[in-house]
Amino acid sequence: MILRKLLSVAAFLVLPTAGFAEEGQDAFIKDMVRLVGKAHPTGEVKTSGDDWQEIRIDFPGEDDDRIVNIGRIWTYCQAVAKSDCKDAKEEFARKSALRPPEGKLSDLRVTVRDQVYYDYVRGPSSQGYRPAAKAMDAYARQIGDDLYEFLVLDSPETIALAGPEALKKLSISEDEAWRIAERQTAEKLPPLPTVEQLRENAVAFEEYEYLGSLLVQRDGFAELARELGPDLFVTAVSDGFVFVGLMPDGEGLQRFSKTVADDCAAQQRCISPNIYRFRDGQWRIATGTN
Repeated sequence: MILRKLLSVAAFLVLPTAGFAEEGQDAFIKDMVRLVGKAHPTGEVKTSGDDWQEIRIDFPGEDDDRIVNIGRIWTYCQAVAKSDCKDAKEEFARKSALRPPEGKLSDLRVTVRDQVYYDYVRGPSSQGYRPAAKAMDAYARQIGDDLYEFLVLDSPETIALAGPEALKKLSISEDEAWRIAERQTAEKLPPLPTVEQLRENAVAFEEYEYLGSLLVQRDGFAELARELGPDLFVTAVSDGFVFVGLMPDGEGLQRFSKTVADDCAAQQRCISPNIYRFRDGQWRIATGTN
């Protein structure tokens, strides 16, 4: 674990400046179809047709057809070196073939995702059906303007969304599942920064899993907001980096928002490119203006 105190918000990120992947979108899609096909030797792999981000995996004679979304990998590859893009594509393809193990109560967690992810999970696929129906069987609760906590089952290689079918197998109610998942997730995370820490410096959290789920601890952030006032902000560009500090609205915050958005684009799975304030029990997107 690393809990860093940062003397300068402006210096908290160092983004790559050279060696970006230059692969065109058509070539990227073709390569992803190849890689996903290699990971599914018994499946028929092709683009879905209506949405370039979706790759279909059909298994003739089996009721196990699936769709994987390659949009986030494409976005990631626009901001990183060619070697990092190659590694990400290969890892994504490999993991697309993994099947999550049977979940246990001890595997319950909560993870935070944005509106785009929520809409993708809730909405119909481009072909009007969900081949991965079990994966899209999900419970979610809104915690901010564009932020949601999802109920999930954790395992060493996969994270599976958890919905009614999963909870039925675990013999627990939705309310029980949320309580257990939030408690078990919090137990794996560092404590929130103190008022004294934040008055001295901004604080960055790294090298934990599920760091974005710190934002689920709204009672704790409500207390910080009461003590520290309206300048409290949080960013969550990934499950591996959450940043908490004090900054008033104005040009400084507006410039900082560009830095956050750039860092979001450089993540394999960005949670959000936004800066948030805590208001009335919810996370509100900070615009930088009063």
